[in-house]
Amino acid sequence: MNSATALNRSFNRFAFATIALVGFVGFATAQQAQQPQQAQQPQQTKQIQTLAVVNGKPISRQQVANECIRRFGNDVLKSVINKQLVFAECQKRGINITEQDVNDEIMQRAQQFKMSGNDYIKLITSRRNISADRLKNDVIWSELALRRLAATELKVSQEEINKKMEFEYGPRVQVREIATNSIEEAQKILAQAKQGADFGTLAKDHSANPNSAAVRGMLPPIRRNSGMPQFEQVAFSLQEGQISEPFQIEDRIIILQCERRMPAAELSQAQLTEANSRIVEELENEKLAQAATNLFERLRQTSQIQNVMNDAELSKQMPGVVATVNGQQITRRYLAEECIARFGRQMLDTEINRMILIQALQGKKRQVAQEDVNEEIARAAKSYGHVNPNGQVDINRWLKFVTQNDESKIDFYIEDEVWPSVALKKLVADKVQVTEDDMKKGFEANFGPRIEVLACLFADDRRALDVWKMASKNPTKEFFGKLANQYSIEPASKNNFGQVPPIQKHGGRPELEKEAFRLQAGELSKVVQVGEHWVIMFCLGKTNPRVSDFEAVKDELRQNIFEKKLTVEMATEFDRLRKSSQIDNFLAGTSQPGARQTRSGQNSGAVGAQPVQPRR
Repeated sequence: MNSATALNRSFNRFAFATIALVGFVGFATAQQAQQPQQAQQPQQTKQIQTLAVVNGKPISRQQVANECIRRFGNDVLKSVINKQLVFAECQKRGINITEQDVNDEIMQRAQQFKMSGNDYIKLITSRRNISADRLKNDVIWSELALRRLAATELKVSQEEINKKMEFEYGPRVQVREIATNSIEEAQKILAQAKQGADFGTLAKDHSANPNSAAVRGMLPPIRRNSGMPQFEQVAFSLQEGQISEPFQIEDRIIILQCERRMPAAELSQAQLTEANSRIVEELENEKLAQAATNLFERLRQTSQIQNVMNDAELSKQMPGVVATVNGQQITRRYLAEECIARFGRQMLDTEINRMILIQALQGKKRQVAQEDVNEEIARAAKSYGHVNPNGQVDINRWLKFVTQNDESKIDFYIEDEVWPSVALKKLVADKVQVTEDDMKKGFEANFGPRIEVLACLFADDRRALDVWKMASKNPTKEFFGKLANQYSIEPASKNNFGQVPPIQKHGGRPELEKEAFRLQAGELSKVVQVGEHWVIMFCLGKTNPRVSDFEAVKDELRQNIFEKKLTVEMATEFDRLRKSSQIDNFLAGTSQPGARQTRSGQNSGAVGAQPVQPRR
């Protein structure tokens, strides 16, 4: 078994407990697990109260805690309540997860990789960005507890194993797709295909699915047990070259053409054993996630839970308390520390970035007004197509979309995404200009002809040259597609037998574009280096220009180029501001002198200075 794959499986096992416990953070130690009341008491250790200093301005622990609770408090509180319920259920059933149990589990997993327990803990904690204590007492403890509580629900049947084995290693069908919006349109296209029109060209010109249309209708190989029974049934009923009758999937009418049928993979006994073991583990984890959800639902129904934090009247009656579970109080201080433990570094970094922008705006005597924020929201809504039939921007629909219909997240969207974007635009907008050369290149890139190719990507030039020699001996579309399927290291071109989206000019890959636009239909490219990879292409032809009248698109094009250049300038400016700032991050244990301090040799930080208020 590949060691990287095995490690990823191990990481997924650790991630499971967090997912199953709804963002779980802060399980108590194995000893504390038997004393849930103790687990809820505020931590008594001395804590730093200034978490960062940015150019002499401090960010307090309370400020970060408040922002963490605003954004993540509900989810973290839910996980803390789940923790209490698990503790209580373990006590009720006489389940005792000891420190030895946790250590044994670590050693068992470490031995799979021929590592010591300590080395394995170091590896996992660095990858997961958690402490060794939380790894042991939160993640592993929680998984062991849940596995014992839900043991009877984790049995995997042979039928389930067989279905997943068939999905991963069984026969597949490579098809092209044309998706239409009506049966009448589908029938017209089907008639053209039956009269000999190229199916891939029809897909490119008429398919309502832009993703598959870009690769002439080619889809990744269809497998059995993928969760789309009707699609599978039609695909597996076709012989190579055969075209299906139209059929409906949700709101689309689909036509398929079978490109090729691929037999099941031939696995050795060792490969079968490894695959079976992996699949059983994956299915058990899937069942465990569902079992945990069911368990929490049952426990919540049989427990007395009060959510004080979201109830104004209860908050008055119980100040400093956020919830009670069967009479046991969960304090706001405890919740704050749980939030900081899980999201503190992320939130502190957000606060640092915001303070840097506030200071930069103050330095240039510029402000972000509410009108600026409203304009940015409208611009974003329009750019993503949230416009009514009358041409007006539908801001409400955009806000519902960007917050996933959760109105409570609108303020966070504005504070964390809109405000920083507006602030940076205020700092750099006067630096951005659109030149005539920009307009020419933008017109060619967006509306000019493109080159349709099959492509094959390689990790080293020797393999690329070997495949190029094979392709040059039989320079046909069909043979090149087979080579791409066998040798390309890029999943899309491999699965789609070399099909990739058409290549445009000025797309950021000059050597590849130059070679592509040199080719004629049916011609094989030379080996082209693109970054750390190598590419060979087989040219299918050139597309016609999408627009020939420059004046008709000039204004739209100018705005599009301006936005792109502005985005680049904003990123460059923020990177400059961040690097030039003096930042002492006590939560992460890092210190950055900043460009000004580095040049002057002075340190202007003052922990006792008054903080800049980051919000109005």
